Amino acid sequence: MEKEEKSLRSYFTAQWKPLAVVTVSGIIYNVGMAAGPWFEGQLAQCLLNILEKKTTYFTMVRLALGYVLTIFLVQFMRYLKRLYVRKFANRTILTLRSQLYYALLTGQKQTDIGDVMTKALSDADDCAEGMRKFTTEIFDTGVVMVVYLCMLFAYDWLFTHQVRHSCHLGRDLDPICPLLHQPGYHGL
Repeated sequence: MEKEEKSLRSYFTAQWKPLAVVTVSGIIYNVGMAAGPWFEGQLAQCLLNILEKKTTYFTMVRLALGYVLTIFLVQFMRYLKRLYVRKFANRTILTLRSQLYYALLTGQKQTDIGDVMTKALSDADDCAEGMRKFTTEIFDTGVVMVVYLCMLFAYDWLFTHQVRHSCHLGRDLDPICPLLHQPGYHGL
């Protein structure tokens, strides 16, 4: 094993295959997280339509089946994302430890190798755990926020119209409604 300095990026690029699975499953998982509330809204609207006799209960059954399948897919993608993030972390720890053992066995005095090894192994574990948490947070915070923002922008025109329409009836009763009627307000 040759002695070389590795950058943090090199550990990510060395594990590109599990990170590719994490990326694909993480994006599907986060898009699916936005699909859940959409289905819930569709189910509520369908129930209202059934009560008003505008549709049949078969429509509700199809929507409910789609909702259950979507939730199953979302949970499966969550499982894959977490599994491959853990595989990424474990392989990174293995690489760090292998490099550490090699460096310690070929370059240290034998008298203090135990203390150095204990500290270095702890540092390697902490480093790999930090990389795992960073990778997880990209999806659990970053990607899901982008998905929710896209969903809000997609619904903006409809949402703004509905809120404005309902606020015309009682402008003074709702403290939010006067904000919607300010000059220059064109939605979220």
